[in-house]
Amino acid sequence: MARTALISDLHLGTSSRADVLRREPIRRRLLEAVADVDRIVLLGDTIELRDLPLGAALAGSRTFFEDLGQAFAGKQVVLVPGNHDHRLLGSWIEESGDEERPAVLDELVEEPHPAVRSIAGWLGDAELELRYPGVWVRDDVYATHGHYLDSHVTTPTIERLSVAAIDRLGGVPTGKRSSAHDYEHVHAPVYDLIFSLAQGGRVTNRSDRESAPPAMRIWELIGGASGRARTFRGALLGSAVIPAALAGFERAGFGNFSRNFSTGEIGRAGVEAMHVVVDRLGIEADHVVFGHIHRRGPLLMDDGRSAGDPLWERNGVTLHNTGNWQYVEGLLGRAIPQSPFWPGSMIVVDDKGPPELVEVLADVDREVLAGRAGLS
Repeated sequence: MARTALISDLHLGTSSRADVLRREPIRRRLLEAVADVDRIVLLGDTIELRDLPLGAALAGSRTFFEDLGQAFAGKQVVLVPGNHDHRLLGSWIEESGDEERPAVLDELVEEPHPAVRSIAGWLGDAELELRYPGVWVRDDVYATHGHYLDSHVTTPTIERLSVAAIDRLGGVPTGKRSSAHDYEHVHAPVYDLIFSLAQGGRVTNRSDRESAPPAMRIWELIGGASGRARTFRGALLGSAVIPAALAGFERAGFGNFSRNFSTGEIGRAGVEAMHVVVDRLGIEADHVVFGHIHRRGPLLMDDGRSAGDPLWERNGVTLHNTGNWQYVEGLLGRAIPQSPFWPGSMIVVDDKGPPELVEVLADVDREVLAGRAGLS
């Protein structure tokens, strides 16, 4: 058994430059933290393929992979695609609709997108494997990106609404899933459309706020991390326009959606939806590691006494979230490193014992994470 580190949601190559691992001192911090690790799992959304054209996104990730390859020469790197880098699966995407193929939980993707060959070249002497929809880290520990939870989450994200629309148009009750085939049949067209739209984009020097996804800009307008809208327009959107639109979606049979847009609800709802995925896929593991929602945990503060605390354990399964490696000002607000969304964490799995959450950047100033100051 190898000592394994899992990190996710790096979003390398994003136009907003929010991917903190683009900065050499931050990369050095990570590589020092995994120096005693035998294997590293990049658990989804490693490369941002839904923001800029493919070539630009890959160029923005190359230095990271080259540095990782030097650190992991002779060791294993496992790449598990998520929703933002789903295209790396290549021909597997079409084959996933073949109902005669067994829907396994850990499949070696042998014919991925040609971009994976470039990544393998950058990794040098490190051994690269592409696995999907997840990987068995240990007999009792399973890891997957977690994007299938968008079939069940009550937070009205763009992807949740898109998946619900496909379900509704297909005449299938929202969220009825029992295999990876079922999830891919509905999710893959959404990912493919967003990826295709990004291929027509241009590389620009927009500000972080200008290059943020539309959903993030709307969320910030209605209050963001603080929950308090700063303008009349934002207050009107949050209190009347968006709730009315969601009511319309519910009447049309798209599912039920929360009117709570707080960061606490993002975490709670995401963990709740992931429990549904574990149940639907029949994942028989004591521990399931995922990413996707950017909310690391469980944390010591998650004691269950607050109404917003995620319930990480259910039916004998404990969930663990890797967190993220993005500095998103709007999501953090005035947060300190104790924020569940603070970047720079990973999950480490040893031969035995529960997975451990390791904070790598908890002591790094937000000005450094934002690229406004250097790391001393």
